[in-house]
Amino acid sequence: MTDVQHGRAGSIEWAAATDIGRRRDENQDAWLAEETPAGLLLGVADGMGGHPNGAWASRYALALFAQGVRAKGARAAAPNRVDLGRVARETNANLRREAARIGTPGAGTTLVAALIQSNRVRWVNVGDSRLYVAADEELLQISHDHNLAAGPGGDPRLANILTRCLGSDTAEPDVGVVKLGAGVLLATDGLYLLVPEGSLRDALAAPVLAEAAEWLVELANDAGGPDNITVLLARPIATG
Repeated sequence: MTDVQHGRAGSIEWAAATDIGRRRDENQDAWLAEETPAGLLLGVADGMGGHPNGAWASRYALALFAQGVRAKGARAAAPNRVDLGRVARETNANLRREAARIGTPGAGTTLVAALIQSNRVRWVNVGDSRLYVAADEELLQISHDHNLAAGPGGDPRLANILTRCLGSDTAEPDVGVVKLGAGVLLATDGLYLLVPEGSLRDALAAPVLAEAAEWLVELANDAGGPDNITVLLARPIATG
């Protein structure tokens, strides 16, 4: 059963939907939407399938990352300059220590996060969950996939093999800043590999954001739902 939630933070509305899919025994995806001193923090994580404690890794990593953003935002003289790359590296170090302590050193997860500050988005990515931004009636993929299918000479058959992830020693994050535009969409590969990009764009423009998030999950399940499915949408609230 699809879990759908929605909320509002200032002038931004958001909606999230997650589902186990049609072929998995456990949902190893996780997401968060949280107001912090530095802005509205959105995050999606996909625990590594086939590895121990994938579900734990995704949830624990998101919790650690949010804690780091909250703490640095509260202490910083300029909260809008919180270093998301540094928070991600600290999250990775703490995740690895805790995974080793509980006896599952192979536990890992992707992480893509967006910190919305007025009309701009600061983002960070490790792995192959994705961040898109809607602008000028287009949907732009902002993050770069860290897997063996990405880049020149990549093999599409190896998309499930990550080249970077939290929980490993190859976890250097990508970071950047982009305009908020008409909204952002964060998703795991269980969604974006199965849902046409046009549908992703349409969802951000839908009248009811929560219904749009649920609809995207339904599309992924209708296409076979071979993996866990998670999507998080956020956009400025229309005025006037």
